[in-house]
Amino acid sequence: MVQVKEAVQKAQDYLPEVFPDDNRNDLLLEGVELTDDFRFWTITFSYDNNQPNQLARSLRVYKTIKLRAEDGQFIGARNGLL
Repeated sequence: MVQVKEAVQKAQDYLPEVFPDDNRNDLLLEGVELTDDFRFWTITFSYDNNQPNQLARSLRVYKTIKLRAEDGQFIGARNGLL
């Protein structure tokens, strides 16, 4: 079974593969959860969305990566919080 630190690192490594066009500034880990059945990790990150032509204030973008707990295999990704 993949331990929490490894799951977080794997999820972070998947971010640019799954969302290649995102501009990741100031990446923060927002949450890590192992499902009740111990089958999946869900890891949520956020970062500043400093895109040109947007409002002066920066908005946080949230991405959640789902991994199989057994081996860290990528299962899915979502925009926003799950």
